[in-house]
Amino acid sequence: MSDRYRLTVPISSPLQQVAAVVATRDFLLRLSDPQATKRVPGEVRKEARALLRHFPIAETLRPILREGLGAEER
Repeated sequence: MSDRYRLTVPISSPLQQVAAVVATRDFLLRLSDPQATKRVPGEVRKEARALLRHFPIAETLRPILREGLGAEER
């Protein structure tokens, strides 16, 4: 990754980071579904499906991220 995309100071809380990762998974799911996103090129759908192949479901993902990031649920 290029240094220009790397943040040196965290700008979000651990809970926000958890939410962002879960939202990214949901975004990839929409990208891979032709009914949800009609005008997405096939190569983009293919990449989204490849990234989702080993992505855990949200219910599994949230507790793992919370623990790893030290995020406490409010």
